[in-house]
Amino acid sequence: MSKPFSTSAGGKQNTVQAAEVFIRRFCILPEPAYLPLAVWAVATHMPDAFGAFPYISLLSPTKGCGKTRMLEILELLCANPQRITSASAAAIFRMVKDSPTLLLDEVETLRNSKPSESAQAVLSILNAGHRKGATVTRCAPPDWRVEHFPVYGPKAFAAIGKLPDTLADRCICIPMQRKAASQRVERFLFARTPGDAQPVRDSIAAWAENSIDEVRQTYASMIDLHFLADREADLWMPVFAVCAVAVPERVEELRKCALALCGAKAADDLDDSLALTLLIDVRSVWTAGKQHMTTASLIEALESRRDSPWAEPEHKLTPRRLAGMLRPFGIEPRQVRIGSLSNKGYQRADFESAFSRYLPPIHAAKETCETIRINTGEDAHLPSETMRLCFGNENALKPS
Repeated sequence: MSKPFSTSAGGKQNTVQAAEVFIRRFCILPEPAYLPLAVWAVATHMPDAFGAFPYISLLSPTKGCGKTRMLEILELLCANPQRITSASAAAIFRMVKDSPTLLLDEVETLRNSKPSESAQAVLSILNAGHRKGATVTRCAPPDWRVEHFPVYGPKAFAAIGKLPDTLADRCICIPMQRKAASQRVERFLFARTPGDAQPVRDSIAAWAENSIDEVRQTYASMIDLHFLADREADLWMPVFAVCAVAVPERVEELRKCALALCGAKAADDLDDSLALTLLIDVRSVWTAGKQHMTTASLIEALESRRDSPWAEPEHKLTPRRLAGMLRPFGIEPRQVRIGSLSNKGYQRADFESAFSRYLPPIHAAKETCETIRINTGEDAHLPSETMRLCFGNENALKPS
């Protein structure tokens, strides 16, 4: 039997920790996911403090990976939760009008090569709803006057496979896997678990009510999350603002979690695009320091790359096809001289712009989440160097 949750005098240090501990009791997740999910659950109690709110996507390769269980856990921790499996666009925008945390299961139905009109309508609402002030316009009965329905608010999705690209761009993506035989979690009992969660949720709600002004000021003072790409930084800023106020000693840990999850998301995006896969494979096979490669040697190197699609019959590269796939990136074959021979080929300099524009930095993919805590003990109240770098100045966490 778990012990009831209790807060410290200030409540700040235990709020995120209690949410994280509760998630760990019942769910097996990638290690970088626990802290962001706990902070996100806290943030759902104050969405009006932010100009945009990140979505959460729980994605797995098959069923039985714990996605629905994670939605059930979020339902117990988040503000005003509404968990549904399927709903029409009309039901969703009327439901979101009351500012719930919308928890949608089986969202893979939206990723269809020929989506239905209903699915397109649902997707357009979800795509708009991460921005504060976003609305959808409808004619409402009985007199069919035009009404603007607000659609902004926290949302989490569970899906097998992937989400539509436009929706994934608005998500902090959590890859889910079935737990290994050696991994154990506590059994989720509907007769008891909601009661265990209630003190945690009440504490989160109380903390959010007392801290929303400080979080709002912290969010407004943040200049940038320079270590993330623009769109990802926009998604993660509310999470970092809450973390900076609730558990400032864990901001550096959250940074590492964000890098790990964003790196995995970027890799999935590359895998989903054949053109980007080609670009990243070229970067991989191009020997450091080499300024030129002939077309023949580049194709040979690409086809010999392990796990690449280029040796498969349906993706077989010819000089003409290679040139056609690279042309949209502004890369054209030209005569290159290697030794005494001149042949059609490519110059490394022509690829550099495309690499910087379309591919994540090489070092970003190598970031892993380490549970490094800083400014602990008697210095726990001091802003960390990471906070200064994230928020632009050392005074960014202090209310103005």
